[in-house]
Amino acid sequence: MEYTAIVTDDVFMATKAQDILQRVGVVSRRTQPDALAGADPVPAALVLDLALPEDQRQAVVSWAKGRVPVVAFGPHVEAQALFWARQAGCAAVLTKGQLEMRLGHAVTGVLTDAAAP
Repeated sequence: MEYTAIVTDDVFMATKAQDILQRVGVVSRRTQPDALAGADPVPAALVLDLALPEDQRQAVVSWAKGRVPVVAFGPHVEAQALFWARQAGCAAVLTKGQLEMRLGHAVTGVLTDAAAP
């Protein structure tokens, strides 16, 4: 079954993201950063919480590169983390304040792009 992995340690943010994605018909589940290497099946996309420690963020993006698209989000005051995500090649970078309005569209967009031949 195709799913989107929400990579975060924050249960509240995971629940919020799952609710948003459910509304647009995307199946999702919370995943720990270190669990991605053994993920079976591999998720179709990742939603990455930039509040994770930098080494974990880097490991997640490195693992995803060439495999699955990443939509990252973080607090608007963490400009450096948001900039890093853009530079690291995340398909979309959102602030937490944008999640409600943009997360569903961003994820469905990357899933559509990934499925295109």
